[in-house]
Amino acid sequence: MKGRASLWRLWARGAPEGMGGQGDPEALGRRMHRTALILIGGGFFLSLVLGGWTWALGYAIGGGIAVANLELLRQAVTRTITSETTRVLPRLVSGALLRFLGIGIVLFLVLKFLPVQVFGLALGLLVGPVS
Repeated sequence: MKGRASLWRLWARGAPEGMGGQGDPEALGRRMHRTALILIGGGFFLSLVLGGWTWALGYAIGGGIAVANLELLRQAVTRTITSETTRVLPRLVSGALLRFLGIGIVLFLVLKFLPVQVFGLALGLLVGPVS
């Protein structure tokens, strides 16, 4: 149990005391990015050792897409919460559609022109939800 507690302290560093970080969206965003980068780095080296450079490249690109999507989603939610206009929903929906279209285009280009392993790319895309 001691190892888990020290790992939790590493992850929760910088969180406001007693709030778990939910009161400070910037600290929560920094911790999520740190966790995602740790997962991408570790997964990259693990897939490089076990599957070769095509798996590692796919995992790294998938992780980058997942982190970019997470950041864009965080910015959209922050803008929605702080917005004082009544036209929040159409802007949120159009932003989500543009984000998904952009992800689809990037995935198409990566799969068409780069020699990546599809399963490695799919595993890398899971970094965002896990972090």
